[in-house]
Amino acid sequence: MSLFEEAIQQTKEEILTELERRLWERLEPRIEQALLARHMSIAELAKYLHVSEPTVRRLIRERTIPSFRVRGQIFVRQTDVDEWIRKQVEVMP
Repeated sequence: MSLFEEAIQQTKEEILTELERRLWERLEPRIEQALLARHMSIAELAKYLHVSEPTVRRLIRERTIPSFRVRGQIFVRQTDVDEWIRKQVEVMP
């Protein structure tokens, strides 16, 4: 590969890196907002975790997973569940 071709390749890589950085800067707040707005019912959380609804209810009752109520119905935020999962993975040997 010639010096000129190498310079072109390096310039392309620098442009792509900069575009990715700028795109992520613009998308990250939107993604975060969408995830914060996403909440699940007990049934949805059970499917998400691949466990039974009684297991989800126990986790919520024990305050293992943060939850909130709307007119008596229990919900959890996906971001809270994902954070709980991340912590579970960290403590596993």
